[in-house]
Amino acid sequence: MQFNELYGKYEGLLTSLKGIISQSESRVLKEDPDEIFSDNINFFVKSYLINICTYLEAYLQDVAFEHTNRISERLKDASIPHNFLYWKLTKDVKEKELAFEDANYRFNKKEISDAISGNPYKTIKAFKLIGIDLNSDDKFNEHKELINSIVNKRNNIIHHNDDASDISFSDLIANVDVFLEYMSSIDKFIANLNGE
Repeated sequence: MQFNELYGKYEGLLTSLKGIISQSESRVLKEDPDEIFSDNINFFVKSYLINICTYLEAYLQDVAFEHTNRISERLKDASIPHNFLYWKLTKDVKEKELAFEDANYRFNKKEISDAISGNPYKTIKAFKLIGIDLNSDDKFNEHKELINSIVNKRNNIIHHNDDASDISFSDLIANVDVFLEYMSSIDKFIANLNGE
């Protein structure tokens, strides 16, 4: 799959969510407000914020997984003996770890998801492990502090049942736009690294 296809999938999800948030806001602001929304604004804001961050994390996992698959394919195509890499990368060679076959280092989705987080600093660390230096991308750096504060807010909601009274529907709509720019910068950076 092309990286821009992955981005397009999550762009569509976030754009749809943005529309839902906008409709929720209009139901609260109309002359005769919809009580289910006006009486439960905090609940809806928290839910939408959690979804925004969930889409970001899923996007990052998919991009990292695609990138690792491509690396694994290149390694497989190179037909490098497992023992050669094992010897070079390991200080203490163990006989039981030797194998007379080509190196094959595939990741599964769970391994990727365990390493990836919506938190930009954890994202930077995880992506370094797969050979991507996100810190070298200006557009990524432009948004990482705001993304970090939003993800931390989401974490506090999930883990400490914090409220979201300081966040409005309009804030969420603006946040979606920032998330899309942030994700687009990652998409372009990784696509460029992979020659797309």
